[in-house]
Amino acid sequence: MNISKKQIKKAFVSEVKNISDEGYNNQDWYQQDDCRIRYILATIELDPGVGAHSYNDGKEKQLELGQESNRFYNCIEFKDNCEYQINDEHRLAELMRMSEEDLRKYIDDNEYDWIGDDYDHINEYLFTIMNSWQDEVEFDTEGYDNPDYLTITRRGREWNVDPQTGYKSENKHEVAYNILMDYFDELPEETKVEAHKRLEAVEC
Repeated sequence: MNISKKQIKKAFVSEVKNISDEGYNNQDWYQQDDCRIRYILATIELDPGVGAHSYNDGKEKQLELGQESNRFYNCIEFKDNCEYQINDEHRLAELMRMSEEDLRKYIDDNEYDWIGDDYDHINEYLFTIMNSWQDEVEFDTEGYDNPDYLTITRRGREWNVDPQTGYKSENKHEVAYNILMDYFDELPEETKVEAHKRLEAVEC
């Protein structure tokens, strides 16, 4: 079994059109599509009827028949810059195969909840997943002081692409700099020193 980055993206990255312009309750927001539900199950340790912030006053809950602790927790770890680490390939594959109906049933049957830190939790997905794993738009948020809802903004991205290497950036000067670096080692030593000084002077 070899799970590809493309498959992970399809399973965990929401379509841009599915991200609403507002968010408040992180429980509801993460259940707006199957990709976000999978992210919850992969990243939060959940027990039946017990929220992520333990609102059961420390009392042990009697499990109902068929209930279980979240078996998908930590099957994959998402890191910055579109990096990730697979910790349990079989559990991850099972999670990725589940339909949206199956995912919702698993959450409902186990009475999972993750209410709390609403705005921060919404930001986590927008910045860790949406802004790293897709390049159509960049998401941001504003209105943290608004008790009613968090405003989710989006900005269309315009990329400059090196046609040879595929390196891209919204800053054309960054692309140009990387092109220059491809040929830097071929320059005469005296020219390298002079170029290095000039680049340092403009903090490049």
